[in-house]
Amino acid sequence: MNLLLIRHAETAWNRGGLIQGHQDSALTARGVHETTALVTALAHEFPSVGAVYTSPAGRARQMGNAIASHFRCPLSVESLLQEQAFGDYEGLSRVQLQRDDPTSAEALFSTDAAFTPPGGESLACGAQRLLSFIHHNLAATSHTTCCVVTHGHILQGALAILKDGKMDNFPRYAQSNASYTRLSVACGRCEVIQWGIATHLRHLSQT
Repeated sequence: MNLLLIRHAETAWNRGGLIQGHQDSALTARGVHETTALVTALAHEFPSVGAVYTSPAGRARQMGNAIASHFRCPLSVESLLQEQAFGDYEGLSRVQLQRDDPTSAEALFSTDAAFTPPGGESLACGAQRLLSFIHHNLAATSHTTCCVVTHGHILQGALAILKDGKMDNFPRYAQSNASYTRLSVACGRCEVIQWGIATHLRHLSQT
């Protein structure tokens, strides 16, 4: 099975550098264009999609709805696909957190997957949620291609585990909004074929 791990399109908080986590914000105009570009790219690359699974967050559900509508396939909302919970940091800008608590900011975004924000969860926990969903919910599917719409930070953690077997270098696997990673899932194994695919976004304005 082809499994496509997709990051949602750009939101107002993404544009403003704010930490979202379980909070939400509206898509920007660019985010709307990113959604269209991704769906077009998937339609060109894959003849069909059998099912779409999405995080409950509105920003992810909008992408999931667009894909499911185009391919006329079922859409399922799954709590395990939520972004890492950033707790008390949600709504803060990354610049503000780096200024007020640089040690925690560095741990959270650069160095320590086990770091737990106050009132939140660690990246290690969030990434394991995503991987657990893949291994337990999708391993036996009969679909040729499935899509999972989720979030940037837990994607970093999950890809680090899949590619490196550990999370030490998770920032390396940052994905841009509306990019996707293609996995091959078969016989209980999950292999990364390509990650961070974003060529379909090159024609979009940077403003």
